Amino acid sequence: MQTTHDPSAHPACLEVRHLKLVREVAELGSVTQAAARLHLSQSAVSHQLVDLERDLGTRLFDRVGKRMVPTTAGARVAESARRMLGELCALEREIGALRRDAPIPLRVTTSCYTSYRWLPAALRHFAERHPRIDLTIVLEATRRAQQALIDDEVDVAILGAPPPDRSLTSAELVTTDLCALVAPDHPVLARGGKRRGTVRWSELRGHTVLVHEVPDETMTRLEEAVRAAWLAESGERLAVPVTIRKVPLTEALLELARSGTGVAIVDRWIVEGLLGPDLCMLPLSPRAARSFHAVWRRGNPRALPLEELVEVIRAAGAALPGAAPRSPVAAAGRKRKPTRARRR
Repeated sequence: MQTTHDPSAHPACLEVRHLKLVREVAELGSVTQAAARLHLSQSAVSHQLVDLERDLGTRLFDRVGKRMVPTTAGARVAESARRMLGELCALEREIGALRRDAPIPLRVTTSCYTSYRWLPAALRHFAERHPRIDLTIVLEATRRAQQALIDDEVDVAILGAPPPDRSLTSAELVTTDLCALVAPDHPVLARGGKRRGTVRWSELRGHTVLVHEVPDETMTRLEEAVRAAWLAESGERLAVPVTIRKVPLTEALLELARSGTGVAIVDRWIVEGLLGPDLCMLPLSPRAARSFHAVWRRGNPRALPLEELVEVIRAAGAALPGAAPRSPVAAAGRKRKPTRARRR
């Protein structure tokens, strides 16, 4: 005999794993990406989602193109999941703190993967001073560092720009010079860059610009910088599109620049010592820089030694090639645009 599913006969039981699953799918819009973050197979996540929707008696997501878009019910579950998972993490820390000898957790992440070339050594130096602190680098939060901080998944996030969230506070760590990497025979040098020893922002028009895994708003500012520079120099609006491509791996970015595929815009310290005769490194004109900021919850509710941590990271950042003292210089990672500086 055929029967229909009656949710009231078998009350659904939302578990922590369900909350994590819905939160990740809602945030990433992809079952595949959610599976990677949860360290599960795509098949396992798909089956869990189907089972959960069956138990709840309602759809949580609709597939729109290639994205998983939350339904009204899905958005409600995702919102509650973020809140409840944050509360669970806080509860676990409070229970752990009841033990006198319990280690003090301090979780750090950064929004820029390239920071992991120098950040771990600085954190290790800090941890040696504080043996009771259990310092953890939360790698999986790198692509969502700011949201991880808001969701209380990390205690400190290193971001390219301090967020306008009043519940957070920040301190500038270091400002580093940006430079252009270009093959010696790339057409952009024919516009005068090789003779001057610089690359102007306006000269990037019509060429592919290669960058690391940076936030979308940074890519938008880079495009605006090229357009504004061309307008300032020619008095005309740029009709040629500015193509910007993300290249997560430094090695891949260097090889693409060497092959003439595009002009790479990077922090100088990232490529120091990695260049050869087949790749030119030129400063940008007007000068452009990117700043990094430590961001944490206002009031430091867990009384962590964050000021000392900031100083240790700041000292490590200041030793990077191309690092500059903290100053109000225009930075590509800030709201001010490099092209607003006076033309040289």
